[in-house]
Amino acid sequence: MSLCNKLFIIVDAYGPARYFCHYIQQKDHLCVHLLSTPQPLPRLKLSELESYDHTLIHDSDFATTVKNIEELLLRLNAELCEILPGVEPGVLLADKLSNHFNLHNNSIEKSLARRDKYAMADVLAAAGIPIPSYCRVDNLEEAQAFARNQQWPLVLKPLDSAGTNGVHFCHSEQELVDAFHQVMGVENNMGIINQAVLIQSFLQGKEYMVNTVSHNGQHYVTDIWYADKTRMAGYAQIYNKNHLIDSQSEEYVLLRDYVFQVLDALEIKYGPAHAEVIITPNGPMLVEVASRISGLVDPLFNQSCLGYDQIALTLESYLTPQKFLQRIGQSYSVKKIGLQVLLASRKAGKIIMLDFPAQLEKIPSVINYSLKPKIGEILVKTIDLSSSPGIVNLVADNEATLLADYQLIQQLFEQHVQVA
Repeated sequence: MSLCNKLFIIVDAYGPARYFCHYIQQKDHLCVHLLSTPQPLPRLKLSELESYDHTLIHDSDFATTVKNIEELLLRLNAELCEILPGVEPGVLLADKLSNHFNLHNNSIEKSLARRDKYAMADVLAAAGIPIPSYCRVDNLEEAQAFARNQQWPLVLKPLDSAGTNGVHFCHSEQELVDAFHQVMGVENNMGIINQAVLIQSFLQGKEYMVNTVSHNGQHYVTDIWYADKTRMAGYAQIYNKNHLIDSQSEEYVLLRDYVFQVLDALEIKYGPAHAEVIITPNGPMLVEVASRISGLVDPLFNQSCLGYDQIALTLESYLTPQKFLQRIGQSYSVKKIGLQVLLASRKAGKIIMLDFPAQLEKIPSVINYSLKPKIGEILVKTIDLSSSPGIVNLVADNEATLLADYQLIQQLFEQHVQVA
């Protein structure tokens, strides 16, 4: 019999998680995709399934999924190396399966706290980590009672969604009432019906995205981005542009130390994490954290800026841990300044003209872009990350060039995308 093949399973490889497959197969290992739901989630992008060595579907029965994995390993003469989540819906199942197969895994006892924002807040509060005031409610009366003892604005959000889906900033009791009715009982972009919501105090300050990779409880910050957002009336703020910050900045040290405390409290010991943190006048405070890669990872863009990306370092932490552990205690080095432009549409309708991509090709700082709508399709108004029409990644030697090109891209999007 030939030597065993090494096999990785990626649970719910929506969006950029699809890059796991390419990287794993480049190392001559097998990559299997496991869908955590009987059907793909309609609001998330699942692509390139033909690239996987095999695909599996979890249909609610854990024992059956375990049996299917075991049979596949025999059929492919493979050794199961790791089971990793791609995006949020796959976190709980990946945790449970990794624990069952005795692979590298994060504490199963705190698995829910890494998905459910209320359970997350409870764990962090118990650990003495500064977080916003919060309350879980499943009826309007409880929401109003909590609000009476708080200052406006308040933030209302689903317990287990992502991508700013269902997040509302409420500046009055009437806005709280409206937001509650818009979120409760509605299916979020993770395919889950909102049975309750989380209400939190509003955090004043700049927001940052902190991406990490961990091995055996030792953490490395892969990249930090300042998230410049725009307020949308009736909704939360939406992403506008993300600035890669220098690791020599004061923010870096503050954010690193705070996020490492969060990872330890939630027992994120292995693999990637994506944290959103606001630096308030009283110091850093968590918006939320997820034990999976950032939804904005782009290998070409990230490697141009840093020489690596979060997915590559995640696999390095599993496959060559000694190499990865040499990074611990080090800070990343910015090779090129990066700016992510998250497009926002303020108009809606059927697209009748779209020569915006041709205009982007003329801008030297544009390294790549991803656009969702096509001619003949419906363009919707942007209210959250999932309704953004696309992302443009810029790389340059100086910030001034990036900011000038950002302004140009805004103008070009308005001029070269027309709807009827």
